[in-house]
Amino acid sequence: MSEDQPYNKILEVKEELHNLQHTYWEMTTSFDTWRFWFLLGSMIIALIILYFTVDRKRLFELTFFGFTIHVLWANTDQILTSLNYFSYPHSFTYLMTTGFTSTTVVFPVVFMLVYQYCLKKGKNFFLYTIVLNLLFAFGMGPLYVYLGFLEMNKGMNYGFLYLIDLVVVFIAFAFTKFFKMMKQDWKAKQ
Repeated sequence: MSEDQPYNKILEVKEELHNLQHTYWEMTTSFDTWRFWFLLGSMIIALIILYFTVDRKRLFELTFFGFTIHVLWANTDQILTSLNYFSYPHSFTYLMTTGFTSTTVVFPVVFMLVYQYCLKKGKNFFLYTIVLNLLFAFGMGPLYVYLGFLEMNKGMNYGFLYLIDLVVVFIAFAFTKFFKMMKQDWKAKQ
């Protein structure tokens, strides 16, 4: 067997999987379902709130932080979904294999606003993150399971979800602080 045969089989199976995902999405989550409009509405509302509340003076720092959360969670989610720890029966689009749900937008936006609040008020970001992640993991997680947007498999549970959320936010925080420090060093050298 040449190496092209398994690779060609992978491409064939991916094409078949894409067609199945499209068919399933059209049956369960397309434009004529409440799920689609719930997901779209959640994302739009979160972005509108962000637009009107974000501190324009710290826009780059806040959006860098939010984008880092988004990228870290998206990559973590990709790995966990490919290993079947997570599955998303209903997602905003069938074109993405991981859960493109309102948490893709809501989670980063909420933490951007918490980060902004803690900066302005001099509050302990770590404490706020620990508490807020409890609400996400043990509040929003079960809600998404109940609504059918998320399934956890192979021993994945809300405790693991909580830890993943914490790690993602803390890494994003560290990256943001690191790049902010680099920017200050760069300005000082000019």
